[in-house]
Amino acid sequence: MIGDERSIDELIAASSIGQGLADIKERGIDAHLEDLEQEMAPKKKRKKSTSPTARTLAELRKRGWTAQVVEQHLPFPKPFGTKRDLFGVIDIVAIAPVMTPASGQLMGREIVGIQATADSANHAHRRTKILAEPRAKQWVEAGGRLELWSWSRRVARKQDGSKAKRPVWTLRVETYEQMRASQESEAG
Repeated sequence: MIGDERSIDELIAASSIGQGLADIKERGIDAHLEDLEQEMAPKKKRKKSTSPTARTLAELRKRGWTAQVVEQHLPFPKPFGTKRDLFGVIDIVAIAPVMTPASGQLMGREIVGIQATADSANHAHRRTKILAEPRAKQWVEAGGRLELWSWSRRVARKQDGSKAKRPVWTLRVETYEQMRASQESEAG
């Protein structure tokens, strides 16, 4: 600064370099270097949550089903694009084994269309969307099974009845037939 009456030593002492030197004199070089390393260490990034589609695919694989995502990402017209479901309501198509109840032997396979969503708040909206879509009814009439899978975090109970420390992801599955029955009971 022009007109600053301080000496060079005073200016250095007031700067960040001078403050660093004073810290080294006071606490030692090792403590100062440790602080600098902590400041320079990369910050932990917040872990991204797993999408309902990814969570559903993992569950399907765990059950031994064959599955494929059929939802399309279109890069327009919204700022980040938009998504289009198969027949307006299906995110994932799976091939599920059909087992006999008594012996558990494989009887055959069936096709299942799944709409996956994040939480219970979206569940009712997705149910309304499915029931309003004429192609959903056609899918079921053609022999396909249609299900709505919603994932939500809930605090589970342990075997002793106490609450678990952390919430766990729980799955709620509603079939097309259950959706229709619930719609009819609400209407009548």
